[in-house]
Amino acid sequence: MLRSDQFFSPISSVDILTYVAWKISGLPHEHVIGSGTNLDTARFHFLISEKLNIAPNNVHGWIIGEHGDASGTS
Repeated sequence: MLRSDQFFSPISSVDILTYVAWKISGLPHEHVIGSGTNLDTARFHFLISEKLNIAPNNVHGWIIGEHGDASGTS
């Protein structure tokens, strides 16, 4: 759970928008978290669930890293 002194940015163009949120918020940089890979994670869950014929909420894993070619699974 995020504390009141943290900020989470789950949006596209996450690098730029997380930077802007950090600058505007005045919070320390380690308290501002961006996750542009949330949509990629949802797609990953869906594709694995389709392949294994199970519900997507039974797939546990994340796409991590920078959005795009630099991301990977965990």
